[in-house]
Amino acid sequence: MTFEQEELAKIEEELDGARRDLHETLSAVNAKMEHEVERVEETFSPEEMLRNNIIGASCMAALAGFLIGSSRYKGIVGPAVLAAIGYGIWSGLTEPPNDQEVPSDKDGAEPVNF
Repeated sequence: MTFEQEELAKIEEELDGARRDLHETLSAVNAKMEHEVERVEETFSPEEMLRNNIIGASCMAALAGFLIGSSRYKGIVGPAVLAAIGYGIWSGLTEPPNDQEVPSDKDGAEPVNF
């Protein structure tokens, strides 16, 4: 090998190392971002906000009721709100809970998830 070929091989090795480092860094950043997005989605979900801020949710419901009641379109808005509330309750009742487990038997059988 000539001197130029050796230099070119060194540069290519350094470039490959830099690419690997960049790929590892991007993978780490993506994993952290996915984790943070999941945490934020969980924190700001409507169910979680209602559980943690019941007084604020009650005030918002009262405000929405006042605005709907004073609206000149209450003949249309009222049934639409009732339909939305009914759908919310229905979707909450039909969604199976993920955290319920039946304890396993003494024979070492796996727990059954509902």
